Amino acid sequence: MEIRKTLPGYMKQDRFFGVVITLPAIVLLALLFVFPVIYSFGISFTNFNFGVSEIPRFTGISNYAESLFSAEFHNSLRITFSITIGALIIEFVCGMVLALLVNNITSGAGFFKASYLVPMMVAPTVAGLLFRFILNGEFGILNTILIALGVIESNIQWLTDQKLVLFSIMAVDSWATIPMIFLLLYTALSALSHDMIEAGRIDGANAWQIFTLIQLPNIKGPALVTLFIRFMDVFRIYDSIYVLTKGGPGTSTESLSILIYKINWTRYDMGRAAAMSYIMMAIMFVIALVIQYFSMDREDRPFFKKKRAEYA
Repeated sequence: MEIRKTLPGYMKQDRFFGVVITLPAIVLLALLFVFPVIYSFGISFTNFNFGVSEIPRFTGISNYAESLFSAEFHNSLRITFSITIGALIIEFVCGMVLALLVNNITSGAGFFKASYLVPMMVAPTVAGLLFRFILNGEFGILNTILIALGVIESNIQWLTDQKLVLFSIMAVDSWATIPMIFLLLYTALSALSHDMIEAGRIDGANAWQIFTLIQLPNIKGPALVTLFIRFMDVFRIYDSIYVLTKGGPGTSTESLSILIYKINWTRYDMGRAAAMSYIMMAIMFVIALVIQYFSMDREDRPFFKKKRAEYA
């Protein structure tokens, strides 16, 4: 009877203790995340300019309208999607090939896994500086090797030729992130039941049929989650481009993140930079919803659920 009387008191003390412990973290999170989000959203509706001494005034959605219909925004959006789609294709294909190879290796798989993960240990800025020297058009080691092998006759301007620079950025970004794709896909493949694969082999399926008809459909969910994670990351690519080209030559590699940086820190137009940041976030959110929708089983999608309920 005494235990029952004292138990609520102990529960109240535990709750109070939990609030005391988590309160500093909540306050820190609010200061570092919630407040900047609210503040930046507020100034996106003003003409706030750090280089002008006048008091910011409310301008409504003019920053959003000017950003959406500006030529530089369209150019940056095209470049961002080009890099994103190209990098995702390269990373997913290479990551899948490596995952399949390691998954089929019977001995030495640990060595290969450790070797493939080395690029993940290199910071993006460091990787950008490294490839800035490797891809240098005058004294880069890549040109030196290709000329020595007789593949090319003269130096190729990997970072200044507008026809090649986007592919160079995709390659650098892919080099750094293929290991993550490989790791996630390899984990999904290794979790599959060997009985399904053996059954396919007994039925006479070749390696391609086993991959397309058994392995790939059964790792659809993890594969789409992997693409979703990489899309969210590569769509806001900044550090590699800034180190390699700073958005050049001209504006040929000026992604949305680079454009927002320039608007904010070279023109000091904080209001428009904030508006463009929220437009970028909205684009990412919509595409994330689309990826999530197609990652669901066909029967679980809202549209098909509704149709099934109508015919039930």
